[in-house]
Amino acid sequence: MSSVRVIKNNGKNAAWIGELSFRQLPRIKDVAFVKDEIAFILNDDRIIYVPLTWSKKLVKANSKQRKNFKNNGIHVFWDDLNEIIGVKNILFGKELFL
Repeated sequence: MSSVRVIKNNGKNAAWIGELSFRQLPRIKDVAFVKDEIAFILNDDRIIYVPLTWSKKLVKANSKQRKNFKNNGIHVFWDDLNEIIGVKNILFGKELFL
C-alpha cells in the first residue's frame, strides 16, 4: 500500500484532471480519521492521507460529526457540515476541494 501526504498542483498543469472520467479513477471504500489527518481507503488498496486542515469544516467538527458521513465511492458527504470531498480532490490536491 502507498500513501500520499502532500500534493501540490500548478493550476496551468491541472486542467487535464477535470477531463478524467470517474470510471478511470479508483473508488473510495472507506474513510477514517487518524490524529490530524483524514485517511481515504481506496478500492485499489491505496490509503491516501490528507491533512484535516484542508477542510475548514471538518477541522472544526467534533468526532461524532466527522464520523457521520455518506460514501458513494466517488464522493464523501458530510451532510450535517455541508462538506463534500471527492476522489479527484484526494488524488490531485487541495486546490480541487469544494
